[in-house]
Amino acid sequence: MKLFNDSYTKKRFMKTGLPIMLGIAWAPIVWMAFIAILGPVLYSLTGSWPIAQGVILLSALAATVFLLKAFMLLSTRFYKNNQ
Repeated sequence: MKLFNDSYTKKRFMKTGLPIMLGIAWAPIVWMAFIAILGPVLYSLTGSWPIAQGVILLSALAATVFLLKAFMLLSTRFYKNNQ
């Protein structure tokens, strides 16, 4: 079974779809790291786990988007140097 009919469709998917799948895969890992580091601090500041979870969730999503954009920027720099 062939997933892509031509190489152009495959390249277009790799440029757009792969970073989205990487973000979906890494978001829970970033969230767990943030909850381990910032969870007790935010809980002691707010006194509420749902508020602490909400703040950590938003910051983890923002950090994931930032890391994906940084990796995409670095990959285009390396890709341009190879050509």
